[in-house]
Amino acid sequence: MSDGTLVLLLALLAGALSVDGTAALQLMFSQPLVAGSLAGLVVGDPILGLTVGATLQLVWIAVLPVGAAAFPDAALAGVVGVGLAGLLSRAGAPAGWSVAAGIIVALVSGAIGQRAIAVVRRLNVRYAAYAAQRAGLGDPGGVRVAVALGIATRFVVGAILAGAILGVSFVALQALPFAPPAGTFPTALWAVPLAAAGIAAAARTKTEWLFMGAGLVFGVIVLAGR
Repeated sequence: MSDGTLVLLLALLAGALSVDGTAALQLMFSQPLVAGSLAGLVVGDPILGLTVGATLQLVWIAVLPVGAAAFPDAALAGVVGVGLAGLLSRAGAPAGWSVAAGIIVALVSGAIGQRAIAVVRRLNVRYAAYAAQRAGLGDPGGVRVAVALGIATRFVVGAILAGAILGVSFVALQALPFAPPAGTFPTALWAVPLAAAGIAAAARTKTEWLFMGAGLVFGVIVLAGR
């Protein structure tokens, strides 16, 4: 399977899982552990999917797509993180370096997706206004059209973002003027400091900062001893 085909499949998967967030169903397939695992099946490396997905799940374990709350796009992040790590591994990059790059880009993708969700919600307000207008004229079909538009918009936005981020990140990392070191740390060890960095970005309370600090210190100690 070519890299282009793989990116397309991952983009479609991200679009479908984004819909599960709040647009329809909410079966929790959009959670990073599940999204990452499914993306791992697509790239042909289930262990990689679990590694990246589990790390992102720890970062956003308290984040749920509930109501009008602002939240990172975990489905987008899970698919992009695993997809990028898989693409880099296929290109010959060391496993640890590939996973680290995938998780870092995934964290950024989640933040980008959060902004995109806000845009989709503004569009949903317009769809709702259209449905109310049609219902006032005695046409209940307007409600079905509005729901279909909301679901389709969420799918398209998720798919486009995933494809764009994957494509740009993969090309950019491949064009780096240096080669990743061959003797990288074991894959799982990258998760410790990276998860702490992600939690720091989302930390709000003293307890969260305490756990973040403990995780960061532990990660530094573990990596320093390698």
